[in-house]
Amino acid sequence: MNETKRRKLLTGCITISFILHAGFAAFIQSHSLWFYSRTTPQSAGVSAPWLDLLGKTPRDQILDEVFETPTLAIQPKSAEPQTQPDSLSFCASIPLLEPPYSTHSFPPFPIDALLASNNDLFPIRSFILPPVQPLDLFADLPKDLLIPKSDKQPLPPTIHPDREIARETPIHTPNMPLNPPPSQSVAFSEPLSNPAPIDPDAVTAKAIPTIPLPSLPKLPTLDELGTVSMSEYFDSELVFLPREDGPGYIFALTVIPRPDLHLPKIRQHVTFLIDRSNSIQRERLAATKSAVQKAVEELYPDDTFNVIVFDSKLEKLFPSSVPADADHFEQAEMSLKKITLGSFFSPADPYKALFLTIPMIVQDDELYTAILITDGESLAKKNIQRSLLQDWTYQNGGRVSLYSLGMGADQHLATIDAACAFNKGRLISSTTHRGLKRKLLKLMKNIRAPVAKNITCKAISRSPKTTIELFPKSHTAPHLFLDHPYVIVGSTDSLDDFILFVQGRLKGQWLNIKKPISFLNAKRGGNTLRAEWALQRAYQKYAEYVRDDNPAHLTEARALLEPFDLQTAFE
Repeated sequence: MNETKRRKLLTGCITISFILHAGFAAFIQSHSLWFYSRTTPQSAGVSAPWLDLLGKTPRDQILDEVFETPTLAIQPKSAEPQTQPDSLSFCASIPLLEPPYSTHSFPPFPIDALLASNNDLFPIRSFILPPVQPLDLFADLPKDLLIPKSDKQPLPPTIHPDREIARETPIHTPNMPLNPPPSQSVAFSEPLSNPAPIDPDAVTAKAIPTIPLPSLPKLPTLDELGTVSMSEYFDSELVFLPREDGPGYIFALTVIPRPDLHLPKIRQHVTFLIDRSNSIQRERLAATKSAVQKAVEELYPDDTFNVIVFDSKLEKLFPSSVPADADHFEQAEMSLKKITLGSFFSPADPYKALFLTIPMIVQDDELYTAILITDGESLAKKNIQRSLLQDWTYQNGGRVSLYSLGMGADQHLATIDAACAFNKGRLISSTTHRGLKRKLLKLMKNIRAPVAKNITCKAISRSPKTTIELFPKSHTAPHLFLDHPYVIVGSTDSLDDFILFVQGRLKGQWLNIKKPISFLNAKRGGNTLRAEWALQRAYQKYAEYVRDDNPAHLTEARALLEPFDLQTAFE
C-alpha cells in the first residue's frame, strides 16, 4: 500500500514539474523584451561617437543629404576641435561612385573641336625617333656561306697601240653626287707609250666560286618508283551525319572510277564453292547450279576457275584451276548437271572446302577469289564458327578474297558476313531462288576487272586538331575494281577539309590517288549510313572477341546493331 502511494506521489511531482517548466519557457518566449537591458556602447566600454550622431540626426535629413548631393560631409556638433578625424565625416567625404552603366544617352563629347580650339589643355607632343643603323643581312650569315673575296687585282683592260685612253666622264645617278671626289675616279692625262701587246685569247674571266652545299640525297621521281598517279580519273561523292553517340560526324566517301579510265586488268583465279547438303532444297540447288554456269562465262580468257562441291565430302570439277574458255565452260556445264543433294546425315563443312582455295604463293599480278554459296546451317555450332572466322582467316592471311551468296531467310548470315569482311569481301543475299542467278551475275560484273590490290586509305585533315578514322582497315580493305565504286566509311571530329590518299598495287606498278575532300558540297546521309557505321564498328568487336574470347566484346557489338535490327555473328 505504501509502495503504491509513493509511486502516485512521484508521478504527480514529475507531472507538476513538467507543467511548471513548460509554462515558464512559454512565458520567456512571449515576454522576452521585458528582460532586455537598454545599454549603449558607451556603457559597455566602447567609444563610438558616430552612433550618437546617428541617433541625434533625423532619418529624413540623412536620406535627403545622401540622395540630393554628390558628396556628403557631416560635421559633428562639437565646439572643441578634434584631433582624430570623425569616422562618419571621413567615410562621407568620399564621392559617390557612378553606376557602371548609364540609363540615359548623352551626345558624343566634341573632343576633336576641343583639341582644335584649345591646344594649351591638350598639347600635341612630337617625338623624334633615334637613328637606326641600316640592316645588314650578311652580318648574321655563317662565314662559310659568304662568297670569299679574291686578293688578286683584276686584270688590266686590253689596250691597243693606236688608241688613246681619254678621260672618262662619270655618269650621274640619283645616288651619286654630281662632283665625285677625285679618289673615286681614275684618269690618264697622257697616253701610254709603247704598251706591251696582250693576247686577247690569253685573258679569261675567272668564274665566281659557288656556295658549297651539303651532299643531299637524290629523291627518286614517280617514274623511278614505278608509281602512277590517277587522281584525275576518279570522282568522289560524300555524305555525312552528326554522330549520336558523342561529338563529331560520320561520313561515307565513294571513290568512283571514270569511264575513260584504262588500266591493265590483274589476272584472277576464281573458285566457286557450292553447298549441296540436305538442308539445301532441290529448287535452291538447281538455281545455284544454273547461276554458277552463267557466272563462269563472265570471266576473261586469261582468268582461271574451278568448282568445288561439298557437304561432309569434297569434290572438284577439275583437278586444278582451268582457263576460262569455251571448252572448259562446256565441261563445267556437264559436271554441274550431275550434282545432287547429299544425304541427311552429311552436314556441310565450309572450312575444309575453303582451305583448298588457299594458294601457296601469290604473284604481284594475280588475285585469288572464293565465292561461297551456302545457307550456313552448319555454322550453328560454335566450333565451326571459330574455325571459319579465326582459323581459316589466319591461314588465309589475305591471299584469297571471300564473297558469299545466300538468301535473306538464312539463319547465320551475320556469321558469313563477318567472315567475308575479315577476308576483303562481302555478303550478297537474295529474297528468292530465281534471284540467286541475278545476284551472282551482278557480283561477277563488279569484280571481273580488278585493277589494284592491297589497298591502303589514309586521310589527312587540314586542321591539326582533327582526328579522322577510316573503315575498313588496310588488312581487310577490298580490292579496287574498274567497274565498281569504292566505298570508305569514316568519322571525323569536325567538318574541316581533308586530303584522301588511296594507294594500291597495280599490275607491275603502284597506284596513287590524291583527292581533296570538302564538306561544303556534301549531302546529308540517312539511316543507311548509321547502319553501315555501326556494322563496321561491330566487325572490330568481332575481331577482338576472336582474339581474346572475351564475351564483353559481343555485348558491345550487340548494343551497336540492335537499333538497326541487325543480327550478331555469334549467338
